[in-house]
Amino acid sequence: MKEKLRSNKVIFALLWLEGAVISFNTACVAAVIPAIARDLHKDSFEIARIISFYMIPYGLAALIYAPLVKRHSVKAIKTVCLLVFALASLIGGLSASAFCLFTSRVFAGIAASATTPIALILTGELVPKEIRGRMVGVFFSATFIAAFAGVILSAVLPWRMLFIVPAVFALVNAVLVFLFFDFKSKVEYDYEVNYLHIIKERRIVRIFIYILILSLAYHGIYNWLGVYFSSLQYTQAQVSLLLSLVVFSGIFGQPFGGWVTDKKGRVFAATLGLAGLSLATVFLISPFSFVYLAAVLFVFGIAWTMNHNAVSTVLTDFPDKLRPELASLNSAVRFASGGLGVGLAGVFMQISFSLTFLGLGVIILILAMASKKILKEEKIIGFPLRKRS
Repeated sequence: MKEKLRSNKVIFALLWLEGAVISFNTACVAAVIPAIARDLHKDSFEIARIISFYMIPYGLAALIYAPLVKRHSVKAIKTVCLLVFALASLIGGLSASAFCLFTSRVFAGIAASATTPIALILTGELVPKEIRGRMVGVFFSATFIAAFAGVILSAVLPWRMLFIVPAVFALVNAVLVFLFFDFKSKVEYDYEVNYLHIIKERRIVRIFIYILILSLAYHGIYNWLGVYFSSLQYTQAQVSLLLSLVVFSGIFGQPFGGWVTDKKGRVFAATLGLAGLSLATVFLISPFSFVYLAAVLFVFGIAWTMNHNAVSTVLTDFPDKLRPELASLNSAVRFASGGLGVGLAGVFMQISFSLTFLGLGVIILILAMASKKILKEEKIIGFPLRKRS
C-alpha cells in the first residue's frame, strides 16, 4: 500500500510538472503579440493568429489520445509528446519569420494536447470522488503558477526566451517521465473508441455545447486583451502585469473552485463562476484606470477558473469506460473552439472593443442562467460498446 501511495505521488507530481511546462507560455503570448509583431515587421492583428495556430491543432489532436491511452503505455505517449513539444518550442523561439513561428506552434499544440486529457483520466481513476474537485484544482493550479511566471517574465525577457525556456523544461520533464513514471491502468479498456456513441447521450451533448460556446467567448476576450491594452497606450510592462493578474487569480481560483465544487456542488460553482465572468467582461468596456482594470481582471480570472474546475470535475464523474473519450473531447472542444473564438472575436474587435465585450458578456450571462439545466446530473443510459477483435 505504501509503495502504491508513493507511486501515485510521483505520478501526480510529474503530471503537475508537465502541466506547468505546457502552460508556461500559453498565457503570455497574448501579452507579447505587439512585441512579436514589431520584431517580425507584421501587424498585431496578423501575429495574433499565432494563438489560433496553437489552439485549433491542440483541440483536434486531443481526440487521438483516448484511443492511444487504450492501446499504448501512458508513459510512452507522454515521453514522445514532451520531446516533440520541446523541439517545436525551440524552433518557435528561433523563428525568423511569421510562417516558421506559426508552423512551430501547430506542432507544439499537437504535442501539448496530450497533457490535460491524460491528467483527467488518471485523476478520475486514481482519486476518490469526494476529493476529485480539489485534485483537479491542484493540477490546474500548477498550470496557472507556470502561466503566471510566464506572463511576469514577458515584461522583462525577450519574447523568444518565452519559447526557449519551456523547450528546456519539456526536455527535462521527458527524461523524468521516462525514468520515474509508473502507471498501469486498472480499467480494462477492451473496446473500440467511438465518439459517435458518446455524443448520442443528450446530457453529454449539452455539456459540450456549453463548453464550446464558453470557450469561444472566453478566449475571444482574453487573447485580445494585450492588443486592447496596447491601444490604450499602456507599456509592455503594464500589459504584462495586467494579464498576469488573470493568471495569478487562477492560482487561487482553482483550489478555491475545487473546494466550492466539492462542498457546494458542481452546478453552484459553475453558475457562480460564469456570473462573475460575465460581470467582469462588461466592466472592461470602461477602463477608468490601471487599478480599476487590475481589480476587474482579478475577478475575471477567479470566475473563469471556478467554472473551469466545476465543469472539468463533472466530466471525471462519468463512468470509467467513458472517461478517456470525455477527457479528450473536453480538450478538443475547449481548444478548437477557443482558437476559432480568437479569430471570430478579432473581426469584431477591429470594429469596436467595447461592443464586442458587451456582446460576449451577455452570451456568458445566458450560459450562467442555463448552467443548472445543462450540468445537472442524470442517469447515463447504457449504450453498446464495440469490442476490439
